Amino acid sequence: MKKIRKILFPTKFEDLSFPCIERLYPLKGAGLEEIIFLFVIDREEVAGDLFRGFDKQLVEQFREEARLRFEDWEKEVAASGVRCRHLVEIGRPEGKILEISCREEVDLIASGRQRHVASDSLYLGGTAMGLLRRSGIPVFVCKHGTEGVCTPVGGHDFERVLFATDFSENAGHALEFVKSLAGVAQKVGVVHVIAEREFKKSSVEQIHSEEEQSRKQLDAICAELAELGLDAVPHLLAGEIHSQILQTAADHRASLIVMGTKGRHGLKEIWLGSSSHRVAELSTVPVILVPMERDECYI
Repeated sequence: MKKIRKILFPTKFEDLSFPCIERLYPLKGAGLEEIIFLFVIDREEVAGDLFRGFDKQLVEQFREEARLRFEDWEKEVAASGVRCRHLVEIGRPEGKILEISCREEVDLIASGRQRHVASDSLYLGGTAMGLLRRSGIPVFVCKHGTEGVCTPVGGHDFERVLFATDFSENAGHALEFVKSLAGVAQKVGVVHVIAEREFKKSSVEQIHSEEEQSRKQLDAICAELAELGLDAVPHLLAGEIHSQILQTAADHRASLIVMGTKGRHGLKEIWLGSSSHRVAELSTVPVILVPMERDECYI
């Protein structure tokens, strides 16, 4: 069972700032040892003309501003007992975050927005959604609170987990991540949704058979989690997958949703999206998406 030892925390400061860092501290119970802060100077913001190249003065300004902010944060984080350091790089934010997450061999990438903006209900943001589609490393999507501040529901974000599964191999990888939270989480709801399309192509007998099989699989997962000391409860539902997952999270006051994701990219994914990406977009609580196991670190 892999530990969550190292987290990459990329930020533009207005998107993710210190309150969201503090929300990660409970992961010390899951092995957290180090947080790496990253600020990417967008090359398009500092691009000069063909003769001068980068605007060096602007680059140094951004670099100094980020360094001072990170050094201030590092004092607070160090006081919590977690090691920390920072990096300032130039490049395209999405690609640079992915590159560094692999180079540093982190176990989790923090992403999302701290503050609510009108587009949150429609689209998570270009860089954040790009990470969800391309990363081979789990991504923690921080969510804004009702007052625009990252405020956990109840005790902390990792206390009441909702794990959504379709019983696939990829969901199995996500389950292993949930198990890594055993030293932090107290209760885990395990939910499976029988999709709407199944009712259109299956007989009543087939649906009942699927229900019976799904209940057995849910019970087996709950038994695995119970062996780790987790209070695990199964939930079997039917309907639109992402809507049912979000409703279950609300009904049972989940503080975190964990799901697997295949990690696709391209126009089809942008417009249609997978159920996991829709949950990450629309959820009011943080979401961790665990990508499928593959040879490359990102796609």
